[in-house]
Formats: sequence, C-alpha cells, structure tokens
Amino acid sequence: MRTARVAGRLVVAVLALLMLHSAAQGQTGRSAQVYQVAGTCSVEVRPDVAVIVGGVAAGGLQPMEAVDKLEKQLALVRGYLDSNRGQLQLLERVRTLRNSPARPQDTESPFQVVQRLRAELPVNAPIDQILQRLIELGLDRFGDDVLNTAGSRREPVVRFVIRDLDARLNDLQQSCATAAWKAWCLTTPDVAGVCAGDKPPAELQVQNFNVQSEEKILRPDGGVNYWRFNVSRGQRSGERPELLGNVPLRLTGNLYAVYRREPTL
Repeated sequence: MRTARVAGRLVVAVLALLMLHSAAQGQTGRSAQVYQVAGTCSVEVRPDVAVIVGGVAAGGLQPMEAVDKLEKQLALVRGYLDSNRGQLQLLERVRTLRNSPARPQDTESPFQVVQRLRAELPVNAPIDQILQRLIELGLDRFGDDVLNTAGSRREPVVRFVIRDLDARLNDLQQSCATAAWKAWCLTTPDVAGVCAGDKPPAELQVQNFNVQSEEKILRPDGGVNYWRFNVSRGQRSGERPELLGNVPLRLTGNLYAVYRREPTL
C-alpha cells in the first residue's frame, strides 16, 4: 500500500514537471515580431558661405625669386580678405620649370610657383567687387585645375557652400524617423504601449536613408544632375554639394527602418 502511494506521488511530480516544461517551451517558442517602417520628409537649406576658387602664380629666373614674389602677393590677398571678413585657405603649392630652351617669343619666366587657394566669404558679401580686387592683387588662375592654362575653357570661379549640411541632414533623418514611427503607430493595431511617446524608440533600426534634391543643379565639374546622399547600414555616400549660385536647395528624404517587437509574457 505504501509503495502504491509513493508511486502515485512520483507520477504527480513527473506530470507537474512535464506541464512546467511545456509552458516554458510555449513562452520561449514565441518569436519576436518584425515590422518594416517607412517615412518621407523634406527640408530647404541655403548656402551660408561664398567661395572663390583659384590660384596665384609667380615666376622668376630662380626659385627663391619666384617664391618671394608669391609671398608678397599672398600677403596682399590675405590682408584684403581679412578686411572683408573673409578667410584665406592655402592648398597645394606647385613648382614648375620649363625644360625646353628659351625662345624669343616666350613671355613667362623659366621657373614658376603656383599656389592653389580658396577664399571663403560671407554669403552676402559683394562677391563681384571682391573678385575684381583679388584679380588686381594677383589672382590669375581660376577653378580647381590651376595648372591648366591652355585653351579657352571657362572655369566657375565662385561657389556657394552649406557649412552646416551634416547637422541639417541629421535633423532631416530624425524628422523622417519620427514621421515613419507616427505613421506606423496609426496603422498598426494593439500598439498603445509602445506608441505612448512622440519620439521613435531606440529599437527602431534605420536600414536606409536617402536624400535627393527636388531640382537638378549645375555641377562645378560640368553637367546638370540631382544631388543625392545616402546612408545604408552606417555607410555614407554622397559628396557635399558646391552650388554655382546662391539659391536654396530643396531636399526630400526617404527612410526605411525595422522595428523588432519582442513578445510579451
């Protein structure tokens, strides 16, 4: 009799363990729900800096003679820009030497040193007046390729830059994420708990964020095309645009994200 009671208790204990194991399997076996979220946003940005791109060249019979002339010209350029709230950025300095015998018709000195530069100015500065004065002070190369003096090709010498573009793009991405989250909350049932706040949760993972200008823009290197910027899984592509006119740039962004919702007990 006693043996039967012990056996019965063992059976009950085994059944209880089996029920607990089954319940645990039911809870852990429930997989997380993954939702795809998308949103669109737009912003208008404007240039805040005007940039004169070019160079100054100086020649001489000997290298030091040419360098001395160049430094004097650059000092005048720097002083003039300082008086107009501008900044002078010096880039490459290239030294060239004519390796062919001198001819009577040659007008350039055998040795020449060329300083590539960028002059940054407030966007509302009198750019044409400043450009004219810089030419009088020695600015004689225009565009990025300051070594190319052959032919009659015209180079864009003034460009306009949006300095805080990275910050504006980050704000645009946040705006897209917020729009995407709100749209998902309105169309997805039974999400009252996770949609309580206005901002998207940290679990919202951005998969792709792409931006394109609404209008085509002129490019300094030639051609007309849309400006594009893309962020895909942390990898960025797209160069900062340099506009050839002081015009607004209207941007439209599209964001694609994934929201992983863990199962509730």
